[in-house]
Amino acid sequence: MIYSEYGTTGIQVSAVGFGGMRFNDQTDVDQCASLIKAAYDSDINYFDTAPGYGKSEDLFGAAFKEMNKTRTEKPFWVATKSNKGDPSAIRRELETSLERMNLDHIDFYHMWYVLSPESYEARKAKGALKEFEKLKDEGLIKHICVSTHMEGSDIGSMLKDYPFAGVLLGYSIVNFAYRDAGIQSASELNRGVVIMNPLGGGTVGKHPELFEYAKSRDDETVVEAALRFLIDDPRITVALVGLSSKEQIKEAISAVDGYRPLPKGHVDRMRDVSTNNLNALCTSCGYCDNCPESINIPAMMESYNSIPLEKDKTQMLGKLRFHWDLNPEEVLSHECIECGQCETACTQKLPIIERLKAMRPDLEKFVAGNK
Repeated sequence: MIYSEYGTTGIQVSAVGFGGMRFNDQTDVDQCASLIKAAYDSDINYFDTAPGYGKSEDLFGAAFKEMNKTRTEKPFWVATKSNKGDPSAIRRELETSLERMNLDHIDFYHMWYVLSPESYEARKAKGALKEFEKLKDEGLIKHICVSTHMEGSDIGSMLKDYPFAGVLLGYSIVNFAYRDAGIQSASELNRGVVIMNPLGGGTVGKHPELFEYAKSRDDETVVEAALRFLIDDPRITVALVGLSSKEQIKEAISAVDGYRPLPKGHVDRMRDVSTNNLNALCTSCGYCDNCPESINIPAMMESYNSIPLEKDKTQMLGKLRFHWDLNPEEVLSHECIECGQCETACTQKLPIIERLKAMRPDLEKFVAGNK
C-alpha cells in the first residue's frame, strides 16, 4: 500500500480509501462489516461515509467494534459529513454519527454537499463553520473538511476563504476537466484531496471497452488503469472507491501495489480522449433526484448514457424498461417544466433539460408503436 500525508495534518492515509455508499445489501450487517474489515486487513486505512448513505454509518460501526481492538497498533481514519446549516442540527447529527459508529471522535468531518458559492456563504452565515470549530475544540472532530460539487475555480475560491484541512470532490478519467482547477488550488494550498467517483460512478467497470485508452500496459485492467491515473497524480491524496465485494477490494489493492509511474505523455493522451469524448457522461451520483414533477431524473440520465456509450437509442429504452423498471408511457406522463432544479443540483452541470427533450421523441415513438 502507498501512503501519503493528508494535507498538513501529519496523518498518513492510504492511496485507496473505502467509500461506504455502494454496499450490495445493507440489511446484511455481518457481510458488510466483514467487507470493511477485509479492506482494513488489506491495509486500507481511510473510511468514508455519511448520514445520508442509508445504514452505512451503522455498518461501519459494526466493523469498527472489531477494528478498534487493534487501532492503536494499526491506525485507521474515519470521515463523515453534515449538510446542515443550523449549529444545533450539526451537533445533533455529529452525536448520532459518533453513536452509530462506536467512536468518540471523527477524524475528518466535512461540510457536505456544497453545490455553489451561494450555498457555502449561506451556511457560513448561519454559523456552520463556527459550530465545526466548537466541535473541534471539544475534541469531537479532529479536522474540518469540505465536500463539494462546484466547478474548479469556485472550489479554489472557497479553499482560499477558509482553512479546510482537505476537500472531497469528484474526479476521474471519465469527466476530469470540470474540477481540475479545484485540485490544483487545493494542492497549492497544501490541502488534502480525496476523490469521490474515481471510476465515474461505476461507468469504467461497466464499459471497459471504452476505456482501453487508459491502460499503459497489457497486464492491467481498465479499473486498475483508472485508479493508477489518480495514484500517479501527486496532488491527490486518496481515491475513494465505493467497494461492494472482496473482489473489488483485491482489484483496488492490485492497482496500488502494481503501480509504476505512468509513461511520459500517457496522461496527456488520456486527457485528450476524456475531454473530447467522455466528459458528458452522467456518473449516477443521484443528487438530481429532486424533480417537482416526479420525473426520475437519475434513471433518465443514466439511461441517456446508452446513447453516447452504446451508439444505440434502443439501449436507452431498454435501460429505462428493464434496468429501472420504468414504463415509457408512465415516463411520458411526467413532463419537464424546465424549472432547472435538477441542473442546479447536478454535480457535473450536465444539460439535463436538453437531454430530457432529446429522449422524449423516442419514448413517444415507442409508445405509439406498441398501442
